[in-house]
Amino acid sequence: MVLDAEGRTPMDAHARQPWSLKMVVPLEPGIVCFDIDRMLDFYTGVLGLKVVSDAQATPEMSRPFRAAPDGFRIVRMQTPYGERIKLIQTKMHPQKQPITEWTFERQGLAYMTFVIADMKEMLARLNECQVKLVNPEPLEVRKGFLALFALDPEENYLEFVEYQDPASYRPDIFKWRQFY
Repeated sequence: MVLDAEGRTPMDAHARQPWSLKMVVPLEPGIVCFDIDRMLDFYTGVLGLKVVSDAQATPEMSRPFRAAPDGFRIVRMQTPYGERIKLIQTKMHPQKQPITEWTFERQGLAYMTFVIADMKEMLARLNECQVKLVNPEPLEVRKGFLALFALDPEENYLEFVEYQDPASYRPDIFKWRQFY
């Protein structure tokens, strides 16, 4: 086993890091869109997220921030659990990410995961709304863990997972909050 200069294993060194990110709200991923209204219909109409704000940023605001030269529209949506996903549309033409044979073949942010309560219900909803599925059926990746990849209207990968025992996956959350 390889030890660091202080005789710790790499895992021990990571566990004792001197600094940690101090977040005050859940993570908020942003998706740059070609057609924000189509994406908004999908995330609110198909997945049931709720719009919490819809705003325009002026060029004077977005240029110094290096976000976009001509401003942008940003719509924030919230999941039932409290995370927010932002949809952004600019007057620029973003570069399209190619669809790859393998989800993990893409570099960078490859997908978002939604941990859900009922995979059968989710699959029925995705099929009813004619959402493109990467794998036609959920797969039991390991005992008690079902996973399914799908694509949103602009071909961003979305992962839906169901854990037989969510508390064993995220005991840090379930020790202070009950969901069922």
